[in-house]
Amino acid sequence: MKSKSTRLVRRNHDRYHRGRDDLNIVPMIDMMVILVFFLIFTAVFSKTNILQLNLPANGAPATPLPKGLKLEVIVRPGDILVNDRNSGPLKDIVNTGGAYDYAALSLYMREVKAQFPTLTDATVLLGPNVPYDVLVQVMDAVRVYQLPSPPFPKTDLFPDISVGDAPK
Repeated sequence: MKSKSTRLVRRNHDRYHRGRDDLNIVPMIDMMVILVFFLIFTAVFSKTNILQLNLPANGAPATPLPKGLKLEVIVRPGDILVNDRNSGPLKDIVNTGGAYDYAALSLYMREVKAQFPTLTDATVLLGPNVPYDVLVQVMDAVRVYQLPSPPFPKTDLFPDISVGDAPK
């Protein structure tokens, strides 16, 4: 038979260890707060430009353009053709030195904008095997014109661009 003092020691031992099998998460929460603070202040924030495109849906007709000039820019591996959907070709800009002449395209887009100042729509049609980088640079040349004077570095030409496949 156990003595009274042995039972008392065992009872005190049980009281002391009661609830001690849970995990203490306070130090882990402290570390997480410090890590979040550190990550926020060491993060590199970059500016992302987003350009909204009007892409045609499968089998759906393109959005109707305003009456008058319906500007199309057809990009093929050997040249860039500026076209009016109603009347036909306006200007053919042939590659110079094996590269596309984006400066000539930009200048011609400025001339077209001077004749049609209210027109904002243009369609860029991409031929087969034309790299994505060429598409982006053609869209930039059609969308904005880089001015040489510092106060106004860029002016809008045709900001509403639709993209599609070139006719064969």
